[in-house]
Amino acid sequence: MSSLDGLFTVIGIGRDPTEQTPIHYECRRCGKTLSKRDTVCPLCGSTDVAEIQL
Repeated sequence: MSSLDGLFTVIGIGRDPTEQTPIHYECRRCGKTLSKRDTVCPLCGSTDVAEIQL
């Protein structure tokens, strides 16, 4: 295993294209980055959360 493969393993980024695509969660109103668990933006109170595949 190369050092790069080890790094990807540690931070949880897959290099296999068949793995699930990472998703970025963001408030549509103010643009704050949210976690997968957030349903309400802590900054502006909006419940409109975008799920963006990376």
